[in-house]
Amino acid sequence: MPNPALVSADYIVVVSNEDDHLSGFHHFSEKVNRKLKVGYQLHGQPFAMGKVMCQAMIRIAGPARQGDTTFFHTHPAAPQGYP
Repeated sequence: MPNPALVSADYIVVVSNEDDHLSGFHHFSEKVNRKLKVGYQLHGQPFAMGKVMCQAMIRIAGPARQGDTTFFHTHPAAPQGYP
């Protein structure tokens, strides 16, 4: 039976396009802001690949988002013979 306290994470990368570079990345920031409004959170600093800007984002789903449940992650026990 699955643990009801488990959560799932949706990990995405918002990517700019050519028009964003010409507009000072205004459209890119709008894309990121739209994702923030639907529950995504920034995951690290924005990064660039040439003229393309990227922003990693994550959204946590499950009981931990309700505010009344605290989820503490515990690592599974290591198999015998491993530290």
